Amino acid sequence: MKIAFQVMTNPYTYQDVDTVMNLTEAALDKGHQVAIFLFCDSVLAANTPVRPIKIDRHIPQRMEKLAEKGVEIHICGLCYQYRGLDASKAVAKAKTSGLPECASLIMNYDRFISLPA
Repeated sequence: MKIAFQVMTNPYTYQDVDTVMNLTEAALDKGHQVAIFLFCDSVLAANTPVRPIKIDRHIPQRMEKLAEKGVEIHICGLCYQYRGLDASKAVAKAKTSGLPECASLIMNYDRFISLPA
């Protein structure tokens, strides 16, 4: 099964990004194909210069590991740019995307799960 997740909330303020990453890991363990679309403030989850304190999780690093496992990571390019982030410092293998790519995920995946703001 092909499963796509869309998440919109800030990764270190809310747990939506963590939830999507945990669901992604579980889906991969079951052999499913997964894509994640980062929209609005969730694009911060792909910003590699983030330096969390030692006791906190490193979300961009975990996103990078998911991409290495074959998860498509889509970053809304306008959202990323609007927040002043440098696209060259995004998670490796992440794709700068937009609403057309999001629509494609909705149409071409078996399930599209959105964690709205």
